[in-house]
Amino acid sequence: MWSWFTFYLIVHILAVLVAFGPVFGYPVIAAMIAKQAPHAAFGVEIMETLAERMTLPIGVIVALSGTGLIYTAHVDLWKSEWLIIALILYTAAYSFGLFVQLPTETKMLRLLHSMPAGPPAAGPGGAGPIEGAGGPPPEAAALSRRLRMGGMYLTFSVVTILVLMIWQPGGAFR
Repeated sequence: MWSWFTFYLIVHILAVLVAFGPVFGYPVIAAMIAKQAPHAAFGVEIMETLAERMTLPIGVIVALSGTGLIYTAHVDLWKSEWLIIALILYTAAYSFGLFVQLPTETKMLRLLHSMPAGPPAAGPGGAGPIEGAGGPPPEAAALSRRLRMGGMYLTFSVVTILVLMIWQPGGAFR
């Protein structure tokens, strides 16, 4: 039977899949970037575009449809600790993604686009690369580390929220 609860549930589940599903591919993309440095800008651009055009905008739909679920199921929010924890985690993760991770991805992309293309310049007489020429600047390694740590935090948050939503300790929606 159709109801607003059913509508919000379907929208919520689909939005979660579309918004956060691609995020689980980021470690694969990052590993490929590490192996094929000339294509690093393209890989980072893929991740930034997914975050900017899918994860963050559809993340708003996840929050709105989740609010619709709480309202239509008449959940007493303050008696559902698991739901409060999930909402706090979601708010923190979404804010981190918007205000820390996305700007860091943008900064990394700008840095990669500013680097000269091609292999490092050869030294006098073709004797190996000139020290400091070509290759990523030290800032790239710091940004990469920051993105990796941020990605791990966001992935852990999404998995924890999913476990809470499926397990529902105390069972508000049962």
